[in-house]
Amino acid sequence: EERLVRMDAPVCFIPNLAIHLQTPEERKAFAINAETQLKPVMCSPCGAGPPPSPPMEDEGQADAAPRGAQHHEALLAAVADAAGVPPGRVLDVDLCLMDATPPCMMGDFVSTPRIDNVLSTWAAVDGLAAFAESGALDQSVDIACAASFDHEEVGSTSATGADSQVLGRWLDAALAGLGGRWSEVAHRSFLLSCDCAHGLHPNYADKHQAEHQCLLGSGIVIKTNANQRYATTPILAQMVRDIGARSAVPIQEFVVRNDCPCGSTIGPLLSAQLGVRTVDIGAPQWAM
Repeated sequence: EERLVRMDAPVCFIPNLAIHLQTPEERKAFAINAETQLKPVMCSPCGAGPPPSPPMEDEGQADAAPRGAQHHEALLAAVADAAGVPPGRVLDVDLCLMDATPPCMMGDFVSTPRIDNVLSTWAAVDGLAAFAESGALDQSVDIACAASFDHEEVGSTSATGADSQVLGRWLDAALAGLGGRWSEVAHRSFLLSCDCAHGLHPNYADKHQAEHQCLLGSGIVIKTNANQRYATTPILAQMVRDIGARSAVPIQEFVVRNDCPCGSTIGPLLSAQLGVRTVDIGAPQWAM
């Protein structure tokens, strides 16, 4: 059995080195060794000893290694508590540390971790729900779906990443249940690749192409790249512009400077795998 857990309370922290212990060269470089200087520290209450080892599920297996023995006992206990099971039932874990700082409003802006790309995931699901609740779904002959993937920040190549066969297989299975095939609808389908865009940064304005400076709060961004780092095609881009005009949603355009590298999205991956027209869009933000 697998269980998904989220621990909102901070569990670990990564302390910085005081600037008084850094050389001028180290302060200027602001370089961090990912192996030796990014170790998360898990603190127990002052004076508290280590918790007891998690009991084994079957006490008769005296010669077997304790379950979860490869993990710190205090961490294992915290995970087990979040999962609602005894520590002895946890066989293994796959954990990711995240910023535990809660979101807040700063004027009209939102300051929060993980906007990229939880924002687009929320918008996609919320849009589908609104479409269904409006009654328009009853009159539609099309199939609308939203898909989010793991591992986008590490290349998307995994069993649950965008650079896999998971979406194509799901579409084949879903359409087979409706008596159709993906090959019959691919030519008239389109993909919105939704990922946050680069808004004009007030402290690094020179990093933005002069004719394509997108502002926060001024509309959705269409992202285009001649090297196919974005999968936007002219026809799909114009479709987004038309939808924006009908819906009174401002549309902005982003093109990276020629002397800057360009990030990418899962749009080119999915467009190539599915053979479907695509447009890369997103809400602008500053830091990523």
